[in-house]
Amino acid sequence: MTPAKRSLVILYGIGGLSDVGRHAILAALENPEVSKITVITEHPEKLDEKNWESHGEKTNPFNKPEFAPRLAMVKVEESWKKPQENLASHFAGADAVISCLGHRQPGISNKELLKRGLIAYDGNKQVIQAMQEAKVDRAVVITSMGLKSDNGAWPHWASKILKVMFLCCARKAKKDLEAMENLYLESSLDYLFVRPVGISEEREPTGEYYVQEPGNKKDAVGGDMAKIDAARFMVDQALNPTFHKTYKTVGSKPGSPM
Repeated sequence: MTPAKRSLVILYGIGGLSDVGRHAILAALENPEVSKITVITEHPEKLDEKNWESHGEKTNPFNKPEFAPRLAMVKVEESWKKPQENLASHFAGADAVISCLGHRQPGISNKELLKRGLIAYDGNKQVIQAMQEAKVDRAVVITSMGLKSDNGAWPHWASKILKVMFLCCARKAKKDLEAMENLYLESSLDYLFVRPVGISEEREPTGEYYVQEPGNKKDAVGGDMAKIDAARFMVDQALNPTFHKTYKTVGSKPGSPM
């Protein structure tokens, strides 16, 4: 039986949360149903990096003959802070959008991020408009724990550290992410906000992800996971949605160490 042909739009930027978007390209390529992946980014060159700030060496999938026919690159002109012409044309026919434009770290270690500015709000504002024009309904969006809408969904001591960080050195990131969330809340789109726990460069992928059960303090998801595993959750929810107009915290196996 011939696999169904599916199409995704994937967006990524700079930083830990945004890196999940790069990995979402790889996760989507794992699925033979996905015949077209349109990547939209300010930073196509980041796909040429060797490790994508994660475990193991990576190869730009656009440079692999077996993947290239399924991929299309759209370079954002200058910045998401400027209107992108004909953006909706790149969303036409897509089954869903995976948007990873957010950032939750201060940016001290990334001078380019500090220079260019945070884009979760500016970018997703244009993404939502493009989706509506192209009649694409499903959006799986990276966001963070520790925001005012989080309500302590992850019962782990590390979540308290993140909340403190959002009150001091990462206030701008918090404001940007919360403004982005409000855009989706006010839209008619079928969104899912994904709150990954700690995602580190050293974490080895397991091929698994775990969704936090609200109020379950006994079985808190593990506090560290590989970016590709977070990306797999996003791709799965983009193609086969089970959570609608809500937030989900995702991590590694309960009991896993930080």
